[in-house]
Amino acid sequence: MENFRRDGQPHTQHDVSELNLHSSEEEYVGSSEDDEDFIIPAKYVRITTVAEILAHRIQIPISSSSEEVKLDPRLVSEHLYMGSDMEFITQPAASLEEGRVYELLALVQSGIVTFPEHILPLVLYSPPLISALRSVFNDLKVIALIPAKPNSSTADPSLAQFGTTAEVYEYSGSEPGLRIKTRVKQRFKVIATWIDEYENLMARVQILPEKSLSPMQPWLSSKLIHQRNSLLEIAVQENSWTNYRNSLDTKVSPLAGWVFQQFDCHSLAARVRFQIKKLMAIDDSSMELVPTEPHSLSFWAANNLLMDDEGRLKLLEEDNIIYRLRTVLELISKRHVFSCCVCSVPIADHTDVILICSQGTSLFFNNPRTAQVRKVMTFRQVQNIRVVSRPSVEFSWFPGYAWSPGECSSCRNHLGWYITSAATKQMKPKNFWVLCSESLQTETISKSSEVNVKIL
Repeated sequence: MENFRRDGQPHTQHDVSELNLHSSEEEYVGSSEDDEDFIIPAKYVRITTVAEILAHRIQIPISSSSEEVKLDPRLVSEHLYMGSDMEFITQPAASLEEGRVYELLALVQSGIVTFPEHILPLVLYSPPLISALRSVFNDLKVIALIPAKPNSSTADPSLAQFGTTAEVYEYSGSEPGLRIKTRVKQRFKVIATWIDEYENLMARVQILPEKSLSPMQPWLSSKLIHQRNSLLEIAVQENSWTNYRNSLDTKVSPLAGWVFQQFDCHSLAARVRFQIKKLMAIDDSSMELVPTEPHSLSFWAANNLLMDDEGRLKLLEEDNIIYRLRTVLELISKRHVFSCCVCSVPIADHTDVILICSQGTSLFFNNPRTAQVRKVMTFRQVQNIRVVSRPSVEFSWFPGYAWSPGECSSCRNHLGWYITSAATKQMKPKNFWVLCSESLQTETISKSSEVNVKIL
């Protein structure tokens, strides 16, 4: 977040005067005096409906300055720091047909493996690439994101065989550069890549299917499937899975219930959610941000799993939701501790992870001035990190908060930022930490105390 500008206004298509943002009595979460157009009061920080999120409308304050204001986790995923001049693409991109081959404009992301339903903000400065992207806005509105293979050359990276499509749903119209917000949509297999006449990377990709068929399905009659679906509907509505799991023993399958649960995606999803809550010490209100639907949960968990890029690429190849959920269960049953990637001094434990954003605990942010994408994790508390400068609200990734760089107290390696309440000092949570995944290594400790050290 260093050297950032603060961009936090509502969408330009709305009349700012209607919100009465510039009262002389307000305390502002702002930047410098010459950036007055990008300043908003600290208490204008909550969005309460999906419609408001899509419209980028900031809610009128509902509490006095003496009361705590809880940051809406959905607001963080809006990436308001990208600028107030972002234009919303009103016609959403259609899903690409599974199994079909498409030719797409491609971007290579080193050290970033994305899964569907995640948001990735990007800033581009290449004129040929910007020109090609503007054509995308009027066509499929979809680009290809291809990860670079782990440990490949930065100057000439080797491309992975699998990647994801990303829908461009917002873009900036001002210079310099082009700022876009993308939503990852579908997985694909790379068939071929080439450089076009304008020096842009193009890719021929085949859209991969999403399979949810259980290996136990052949043992189910149509009557048993109907019974299972009825019980499932009740379990989803009540968010209570005990009766559903118990019924598997007697009502749904001729096989033992515990066997069936190993391959039932809804039972697996319920177990994954339970383990996520247990592992990260997440409270009930934060658990509402974790998807319940198996398909969405498998990708949400994959985005937030503590694994290296090689492991993420293997998971990206997998078509079956059940396999992804079972892999997630295996990984989250282990304990994780974090340390500095340079000197290995202890930094945090997995129970220190905090859920600040609806996207999860592993997030992507961008610096529009450098076009650098940062992959970070959020923590409620850490150790052996010292703050090295005074708080700043310029270009904050978290509306209503200020940030201060933090470095390892042992080797002075830059680890991330300390996030604190700005202006009114009444934000909730009052403070937390955002650490760069590239600056951490994680020790995975299994029940047998076997330790595996990996760089995130």
